[in-house]
Amino acid sequence: MNLFTQIVVTIGRVNPDGVQMLGTGFLISNDGKIVTTKHVVGIDNARLVMLAPHIADINQYQDTADNRCHPIAISVIDIDPLKDLCIVKADIRFEGVLPTLGSFDEINVGEKIGIFGFPHCVEGRRVLTFQETEIGAKILLESQGIKSKHAVINTQARPGQSGSLIFSPRINKIVGVLLGAYASQSGVIIAGINPNELNQTTQCISAEYINEML
Repeated sequence: MNLFTQIVVTIGRVNPDGVQMLGTGFLISNDGKIVTTKHVVGIDNARLVMLAPHIADINQYQDTADNRCHPIAISVIDIDPLKDLCIVKADIRFEGVLPTLGSFDEINVGEKIGIFGFPHCVEGRRVLTFQETEIGAKILLESQGIKSKHAVINTQARPGQSGSLIFSPRINKIVGVLLGAYASQSGVIIAGINPNELNQTTQCISAEYINEML
């Protein structure tokens, strides 16, 4: 599991007060290509950075009071707005062996998957977190007439987890990218919260679409 401490990163933007953390991304190539979601990057491609890994052992205590970071500039190289995917590139070289990209075709409903990401990083908390849950359903979601393969997973996504890596330990592959809540808009917002998201599941897109962007 320590491999994921080196390939799952925080995506951020430099501003006058430091670095604003935006979400999660993960390395998919040894020459520094990183996958995240389009909505993490947003419409402003300026001053984007990744934060270099801050731990080497998943079991070590992560000091939430330590706000030191090593930002590395990244540039957007491809965006798929229909699938909410984005590939950025950092001027880095990763010397390890990266997991293979797979697909939701290769796993079954009810199967265990792992999630590696940074929940709540948008609120200033940088903690690489592992979660385990199950594939609850496989679905096709349509955007502008194009249907894409997604999975609903049985957990509640938190702000900052968008772009998290979905990993299948059985086939040892990255099978998806976490996009966000699978919940309808209620039409009512209470203290900035959509009540339908309080007990929602989470949607992820199949990792096979990453290959189409490389």
